[in-house]
Amino acid sequence: MVKFRLLPALVAGMVLFAASLPSTAQAAADDYYAGKTIRMIIPFSPGGNTDTFGRLISRHLGRHIPGEPTIVAENITDVGGLLGSNEFAERVDHDGTTLLAASGHLNLRAILGLRGLRLDLDALEPVVAAPMGHVTALSTRVGIEEPSEVLEAQGPLTKGITDPIGLLESLVALELLGIDYRAVPGYGSRGATRNAFERGELMLNTQSTSFYLEKVAPLVDQGRAMPLYAIGYIDGDGNPVRDPALPGLITVPELYEQIHGEMPSGIVWEAFKVTVSLVQNARGTLWTHDDIPEEAMRALHLGVEAMANDPAFQAASAEVLEDYEIMRGDDLGQLEAAMDAASPEVLDFLRDLLGRRFGTEFEG
Repeated sequence: MVKFRLLPALVAGMVLFAASLPSTAQAAADDYYAGKTIRMIIPFSPGGNTDTFGRLISRHLGRHIPGEPTIVAENITDVGGLLGSNEFAERVDHDGTTLLAASGHLNLRAILGLRGLRLDLDALEPVVAAPMGHVTALSTRVGIEEPSEVLEAQGPLTKGITDPIGLLESLVALELLGIDYRAVPGYGSRGATRNAFERGELMLNTQSTSFYLEKVAPLVDQGRAMPLYAIGYIDGDGNPVRDPALPGLITVPELYEQIHGEMPSGIVWEAFKVTVSLVQNARGTLWTHDDIPEEAMRALHLGVEAMANDPAFQAASAEVLEDYEIMRGDDLGQLEAAMDAASPEVLDFLRDLLGRRFGTEFEG
């Protein structure tokens, strides 16, 4: 069973933190949510990765927050998560009674300034997050024996495109490696691209690690596909980390080194690190406004810490999150570090890539 946390806990725990608080501050945190209901906006359809993350948290967090508020999850959906996100950004009180469950790709949309999205992550604070891996596979029809030979592959390396920002970590990986791929737009879901890959219509396919193991690995066993790389993770020092669910599979920067004889550097590498940190490290992120009352913020973080140590939550999390452990407390500083690392040059590169190749439009 994989038990994966991207960073070790940097504090002994929020319980010790609570014990150090002045009694009046602790009493305020204990009382703030008593009798209240917390609304959790999930800006995507039921059943997807963000929805299952949000509903996992909503089922368990309330009883661990001091005051034991009721948490009600609500799906407000449209393409790209804009409708629910904009409601959270512009039309709710900043009192800690409304939270937003965002995907890693929604985080990217906000940082890039996607046209129509009003979400400003600089005005928010993460409460809890969870990682998820992705794997890219290559059809064996392209005539190579090893991933390191990918630049010698025969024929166009076609890749099905759903929402380009929803595939951005895999697109930046291809750019980093120097793979000459041909984007094929019009697919409604990653599952649809997997089906086309199995039919031989596409040569490249990227799926979540769990979906890869379930649906793509059998094609590898049949000799019809090969795992090209895992997207992998980026640790707190900016170093690549293998997906613990597939520790034998190389990551993008490791494949780059095999192909080019050195580790990557430059603007595309910086863009890759930012993208991976925001997508891989945060399959789901629960956000609150950063100006909610101090006692509300304290109560939320105390609740998350207590929830993380609850055996009932741990058992449920192992099923829903595929044994990746949640990020909480000081671990969440990694998300803020990734946002800080998104320099104007990195953002311009990503916007240019998406605008030039896929026609994606951004504010300004």
